[in-house]
Amino acid sequence: MEVIISGGGITGCYAGELLKKKGIDPIIIEEHPNIGTPVQCAGLIGKETVESCKLPFPRQVIVNHIHGARFWLQREWFEIERKGVAFVIDRSQLDRYFSRNLEIHTDERVIGLKKEEAIPGHTGSQMHVTTQKGTYDCDVVLGCDGPFSCIRKADAFSLDASYYPGGQYIMDLAPDSDFIEVHIRPPFFIWMIPETDETTRIGYVGPNPFHELNRFLEKMEIRASILHKQAGVIPIGKGDIAHRRVALIGDAACQVKPMTGGGIFYGMKAAELAVHHLSDLTRYEKAWKNAFGKEISAGLKMRKVYESLDVKNLKRVFRVFKEQRDLIETTADFERHTSLLKVFMKHPVLLRLAGAYLKEFIT
Repeated sequence: MEVIISGGGITGCYAGELLKKKGIDPIIIEEHPNIGTPVQCAGLIGKETVESCKLPFPRQVIVNHIHGARFWLQREWFEIERKGVAFVIDRSQLDRYFSRNLEIHTDERVIGLKKEEAIPGHTGSQMHVTTQKGTYDCDVVLGCDGPFSCIRKADAFSLDASYYPGGQYIMDLAPDSDFIEVHIRPPFFIWMIPETDETTRIGYVGPNPFHELNRFLEKMEIRASILHKQAGVIPIGKGDIAHRRVALIGDAACQVKPMTGGGIFYGMKAAELAVHHLSDLTRYEKAWKNAFGKEISAGLKMRKVYESLDVKNLKRVFRVFKEQRDLIETTADFERHTSLLKVFMKHPVLLRLAGAYLKEFIT
């Protein structure tokens, strides 16, 4: 079987390595000249991402261990502690690690996809992927090509997505702990991730991200130097992600946690499912939705509520979570944000604030 993968990020390269394990040598087409750049990721993963990886996970890409989080809303704060809950990774190095043994055509961009009608008894390739450099024939196409996926557009997938710009600074700032800091600021939040003993990642997802970051740095009186600047787009939504011989994986399929925008864990799990169901990728879509569909749907509803709250009501919700921080420490799941939903949605304050939205979660 001939497989073309559009996109050489973590989902594309991880899928490629899984295919090689099955005896299939895919061709990966990557629009950028080098694998691993530009970095468009905060680089924070839960320990489940490492422990559940179907291939040996490269421990050398882990640059720091996270043991908790401190949440801020204006001057109020609380923290939760959980040893080893997450890892800070070198995302560029992670992508390059999984790309090592693959055939990758860099500096080449997919611009079209054509499918021939099936011919009874014909076993040859019937998919034609076009780039600015030529055409490739194959049997299966995996679209791992990001938020504005060409494969998604070319094969007319019905997927409802909203796009949130994000930005991150790598700063010459020594962190004061091995906790991340989360400063609540809808539609997402500002994060401070301790990268090393000497550097911190500070980022934001939402309108005018660098303007908001600069305001935050000024307000917090952070005078450290900016060593690197990174930017990207996070797609939030859901919809169709597979036809029989074409599938979307990762950001192309909006396989992103709606409340935080994290996508590495979802992308890798989706790649595993797609490779397992390669003979008929509609089964991959069914398997994905069975495994994660309810989580994403609930997360989208939570996001709708979160973005609807004014400052006064946001503070009320924040205080409920602060009161229940011990429960968060024992129950919360880094990769599944609805793990606390049934508990919190029974809280009378939350029910009054969100009304009909939250009632949907406890039926």
